[in-house]
Amino acid sequence: MADNDDEARRKLEKPQCSAEAVVEFVRASFVLPCGGEIDASSAKELNSYDDRNFHVRTTSGAQYTLKVHNGVESQNQPLLDAQSAMMRHLTERGVKCPCPVVGVDGRDIARMNLPLRQGARDARRDHAVRVLTWVDGSIADDCRDAHTPAFMRELGAFLGRMVRALESFRHPGAERWHQWDNANAPTVRKFMDAVEDPARRAIAEGVLDDFEAKVSPVAGSLRRGATHNDANEQNVIVRLETSGECAGPFRATPVGIIDFGDINVSWRVNDVAIACAYYTLNKRDPVGDAAQCLAGFESEFPLTDAERSIVPTLMAARLVVSCVLGAYSAARDPANKEYLLTTQKPGWEVLGALRAAGDEEILRRFAAARSEK
Repeated sequence: MADNDDEARRKLEKPQCSAEAVVEFVRASFVLPCGGEIDASSAKELNSYDDRNFHVRTTSGAQYTLKVHNGVESQNQPLLDAQSAMMRHLTERGVKCPCPVVGVDGRDIARMNLPLRQGARDARRDHAVRVLTWVDGSIADDCRDAHTPAFMRELGAFLGRMVRALESFRHPGAERWHQWDNANAPTVRKFMDAVEDPARRAIAEGVLDDFEAKVSPVAGSLRRGATHNDANEQNVIVRLETSGECAGPFRATPVGIIDFGDINVSWRVNDVAIACAYYTLNKRDPVGDAAQCLAGFESEFPLTDAERSIVPTLMAARLVVSCVLGAYSAARDPANKEYLLTTQKPGWEVLGALRAAGDEEILRRFAAARSEK
């Protein structure tokens, strides 16, 4: 079992590199299947918690993501292999996601030696670098006005198909202890000092107490398997349809999933609970949106009574983990503070709303949404 000190190490071992250096390294290490050279001027950094990701275009117009893994995951080759295998597995089953490009040595991963931040265990680290195919579309976070009840139901159905496809996926590299696994939510107490507001700390502690009272007793009955584990609004790709009479999108359809950095083997219900948690942020009716997402999910992957009963607690637990670790990470990575604190204010607001509503009312609305045609 890994130590949750890995979370601290990830901050110290985030790759220290420029886009230009990564492009030069990839040019020497990979042959891109669509041909053409990477246009270095096209490199644009994408948001990432602990890794470095760059969107690039080639001279032939093809698009790719260049991913440099943090130092912790770079040392876990079985996990990197599992990520590649899961992406290929989902692609083969019609779930659109990135796929790894094979390097000149026939491997998915190349190694780039980079310096580490002051305070890390070592001065330098061989970081894993991969090239991923690009998934066309927009991230769901860029079209919040299109997050209608119908969209939330379609999102749930898309994730249900993904979880169903993962039922046949097995890889030993996905078996790991991970701080972001909902099953390990209570261990986030170790980082609670990063939350300065006593009222917020009390909310978080209350959620974790609920977890231990409601989830832990039924944990043995929950179905387990490989999970994506991070279907947030930054990681779902949507297709936007616009009208000639309207400047903005009027419909968004979930079409793909990205970012396989948090995969692990855990409770299958986690994938929908995590999505429900994140897609309630900045919403007028967070419980209603979660209800539609869960209803769509169950149209493709029905939950057991035990799984369904703990979804409200699992939602709240994920938001606590996100808020607490976001505060912890922001204190150690000031340059990435804006992204790391994305869920902070709305996350605490939703936690307050979930606590105020109570499980009974949330489950009642879940049942009402499932009964809708």
